Amino acid sequence: MAEIRVGTASWTDPTLLASGWYPPEVKNHPEKRLRYYAKHFDTVEVDSTYYALPRPEVAQKWAERTPEGFLFNVKAYSALTGHGLEAGALPKDLKALLPKAEGHLPQREVPKEVVEEAWRRFLEGVAPLKEAGKLGYLHFGLPPGPGPRPETSGTWSAWRSGPKATSWPWSSATPGGTPPGTG
Repeated sequence: MAEIRVGTASWTDPTLLASGWYPPEVKNHPEKRLRYYAKHFDTVEVDSTYYALPRPEVAQKWAERTPEGFLFNVKAYSALTGHGLEAGALPKDLKALLPKAEGHLPQREVPKEVVEEAWRRFLEGVAPLKEAGKLGYLHFGLPPGPGPRPETSGTWSAWRSGPKATSWPWSSATPGGTPPGTG
């Protein structure tokens, strides 16, 4: 029988924070809040990684603040899913490569070198979770629209065969380094 895990979309969700579930002495302290959450749930979705590239030092702290067996299910960065990106959320060096430094850029306006570097940094950012055995799934939500389209087929192909395929968290665990269920 499959293992069933229970968690929420985030341990920092405003609705959860406002609900009164966290004790007052925990609510406004990120470290205490995650530790408290992990005492009650064994998994969580990380939504912040969709909006900004994860930093390894932050993921390392998450791993340290949770017990063995806890899993983080991480949303992929928006530019890796075909949604484009918010220019202001990128590090300065990547922002300098964009056609504009502020606002939303649709995927078609994001330079290829920015997307490739975003892949590298995303995988580097979640590496501490993988190394700690706490990386659950990577969630790649496609842009809205009816069924497969030309603009999303390239995203799927890039996930399966791009240069980063050897760096995927499951690359050593599955034949050919392809995502589970896709090859």
